[in-house]
Formats: sequence, C-alpha cells, structure tokens
Amino acid sequence: MLSFIIRRLGATVIVLFGISVLTFILIYAIPSDPARIIAGQHASLATIKEIRHNLGLDKPVPIQYIDYMGRLFHGNLGTSFIYNEPVTQLIMSRLGATVELALGCWIAELLIGIPLGIFTARRARKPSDYVVSALALIAMSLPVFWLGLILMYYFGFIHPWFPLGGNSGFTSLILPSLTYGVTGAAVYMRLLKSSMLEVMNQDYIRTARAKGAGENRIIWRHALRNALIPVITYGSIDIGTLLSGVILIEATFNWNGLGMLAYQAIQQSDIPVIMGTVLLTAVLVVLFNLLTDIVYVFVDPRIRYD
Repeated sequence: MLSFIIRRLGATVIVLFGISVLTFILIYAIPSDPARIIAGQHASLATIKEIRHNLGLDKPVPIQYIDYMGRLFHGNLGTSFIYNEPVTQLIMSRLGATVELALGCWIAELLIGIPLGIFTARRARKPSDYVVSALALIAMSLPVFWLGLILMYYFGFIHPWFPLGGNSGFTSLILPSLTYGVTGAAVYMRLLKSSMLEVMNQDYIRTARAKGAGENRIIWRHALRNALIPVITYGSIDIGTLLSGVILIEATFNWNGLGMLAYQAIQQSDIPVIMGTVLLTAVLVVLFNLLTDIVYVFVDPRIRYD
C-alpha cells in the first residue's frame, strides 16, 4: 500500500503540471485583456501599457508561465489582479464557506440516495420501484437553479422558515443542501441499485439464504458492503467537485464560496485567481481519488495493490 501511495503521489505531480500548462494556455486563448479591465474602458493606451508592464503581461507567455511556476514552487500563488490581495488569502477566506456547503450537499445526497437505492433494489421490478425510479429520473433532470428558486420561494418567502440566501448559519445551509441533494441523490440511488442487484445474484448470497440467514442480515451484512464500491468511486469525485465550488448553487443562494470566486475571476480575467482555484480543484480531485483507492481495501478486503 505504501509503495502504491508513493507511485500515485508521483503521478499526481505530473498530472498537476499538465493541468497548469493547459490552464495557462486556455487563459491566454480567451480574447480578454486584464490590463484593460483593471484600467477601465476609457483609460489611455499609455495607462494600459503601464499596467500590463507592472503585471508582467508584456512578457512572452512561456516566460510568464516560468515566472508563475517559480513563485508556485515557493508556495506563492501570486496576487489577484482585481482584488490586489494574495490569492492564497482569497482562497482561504472562501474555503470555509465552500467546505460547509460541500459537506451539507454531500450528506443530503447520501441521506436521500442510499436509502432509496436499497429500497428500489429490494423492490426491483415492482410498482414502487418504477414509481421511485421515475421520480428520481425527474429529480436528476431538474435544473439546480430552478429547484433552488422554487424552494426559496416556498420555504423562504411563502413560509419563511429558512433564510432566502447567504451563509449565515446552519439554517441557511438547509435549502442549498436539499436542492443539491434532491438532484444529485438520483445518481447514488441508481448506482447502488444496479450494484446491489448484481451482488444479490452472487453465489455467496445464495449460500447465505440457503443457510437460513434473514433478508435484512443478507442486505446489511453481505450485499450492501460489496455494493458500495461504485458509490464510493462516484462519491470521491462528487465531494472533490463540491469542494472546488458549485457555481450554480453558490450563485442561486448567494453563497460566497470558491465557486463564486472562480466565476468572478473568469469574468474579470484575473489570471492568478483562475490558476489558483483550478490547481486547488485538481489537487482535491486527485487526493480524493487516492483516498478512494485506500478505502476500497477496507470495504472489500479482496482488493490489493501490488
């Protein structure tokens, strides 16, 4: 396991390097001038030229990339063009709100999706299975912002039980978590249902039934544990995506997290902030994928890494 982790961490460095190069190229492919945005529409060419020089934007792109990587190796993500603050400080100021929102959304998905997955697997090809599966398909197809606005209107305006937006405590977390949970839980439900139906046809399940094991014991003790592998795989990707900032959820509920920071940075061509948020996202996804591979061994002892 230790050698596997070391190999994966080595591969991570290569992946992050490739992502940084690709992101840098794509940023400069966008027809936008950060110096023009900073200076304003009515600024003179001399002013724009001076700003471009001060930001180092008048250098060739490869030189700018080398300069950026040089700072990055010393733990410096640069300074925001727009906010004139260190990118690390900006990210850390938004990270707490995003972690809070991500965990809330993820827990809501699991609390809704996993019980429904078990229920539909046990009731496969029965009317209740068809009804729940159809409702899940509808929920998965709903636009997140539309459902969020409906919930805010009903539970924030008509019945003011929860705040209409912002991140001001636990109650403000419920509506965005429920919004993402309803639309995202269908994926967990379908994954778990499919996996459990496959597991329930295995020989060891038939053997357990032949020995007189109860259905609940078979489900919870034998089938569910082995059926969780695809759920864990998707869950690691999902939580990594959530931690990088869910833009639609944050925009709908005015949640001041990493998603909104990245969105605003793209609008304003704030290159250091774009690079910082992209690299953070890549690191989170890679780390959660590695964590998933480690969890596999504990969920299914048959899995080994040479």
